[in-house]
Amino acid sequence: MADYTPEEVLNKNKRGDSLAGANLVRISLRGEDLTKIQLKGANLQYADLTSATLTGADLSDADLSYANLNGVHMENADLSKCLLTGVDLTGAMLAGSNLAGAVLDDSKLGNCDLSCARLTGATARRASGANLMAPFTNCNETDFGEARLEEANFRGASMIRSNFSKAVLNRSDLSGSDLKEAVLTRINLEESALFSAGFVEATMIKANLKGTRSSGSDFALANLTGADLSGGAFPKSVFRGAEMSQAVLNVGNFSECDLSYSRMTYAGAESSSFVKSSFVGANLKEAQLKKCLISGGDFTAAKMIGCNLLGSDLSGSNLISADLSRANVGGTDFSRADMTGATIVGTDFADAKLEGTKHPAG
Repeated sequence: MADYTPEEVLNKNKRGDSLAGANLVRISLRGEDLTKIQLKGANLQYADLTSATLTGADLSDADLSYANLNGVHMENADLSKCLLTGVDLTGAMLAGSNLAGAVLDDSKLGNCDLSCARLTGATARRASGANLMAPFTNCNETDFGEARLEEANFRGASMIRSNFSKAVLNRSDLSGSDLKEAVLTRINLEESALFSAGFVEATMIKANLKGTRSSGSDFALANLTGADLSGGAFPKSVFRGAEMSQAVLNVGNFSECDLSYSRMTYAGAESSSFVKSSFVGANLKEAQLKKCLISGGDFTAAKMIGCNLLGSDLSGSNLISADLSRANVGGTDFSRADMTGATIVGTDFADAKLEGTKHPAG
């Protein structure tokens, strides 16, 4: 049990006395005003701080494992290296707080406000709760593995080298966030907003991005092997040098995208729009691009061996030096396309539309 009564804690705080290292196991301070209280290294396991006010408090190195912090006010508090395992932070206000190196594994974060907070190096594995507010947070190298945080707000957050493996963030907003080199393997971001977000060199193997809205995002050099981007809107996004083998891009909007030097072998992108997109130097071997709108696309030196372009529109596209060997081009529209220097070994253009096309031989 606690070494101090609630009354003694309140009196010490009023006098400005420190309670650093105090044993306050299972203490109840529901709704109390503990503004700027000094609890560095204190033991608050299973404490009840429901709706209490700890604004500006020092809880660094404290142990609050399994405490009830439902509705607590901890704005601008120091919770660095704090143990918050299994804590209930539902509706808690922690805007501007320092949680660097804190442990929030298995915590409840529903409707929790972490706006502009610092979580650098923290762990929140298996954390759960909808409507987490974390815009402009610093989550660099934070571990959210297997967390379930539906409809979270991470707008403008810095999440460089963070871990979201197997996390569920469907219908979340990560617009303007930076996830460079982040690990997002098997993450669920279905129907999320990723406008102008950065995923440079991120690992997104088998990520679920179905129905995602993401204009102007940067996936350069990202690993999207087996990722599902079907039904998504990614206009003017960058996938330059990305690994996208076996990715699914069906019925999506990828117009004016930079897919140059990407690897899309065996990818499926049926009935999608790639109008004016760049595939310069891309590897599209055995890719499924049936019934796609790719007018004005740039396929300069692209490897399209065995690519299925059945019924697609590549009118006005640049296919200079592209390798179309054994490609399926039945009903494909190459009107006004430039195929100068292209390789067409084993490709049958009998049913293709070739009006005004510049053929490989000139």
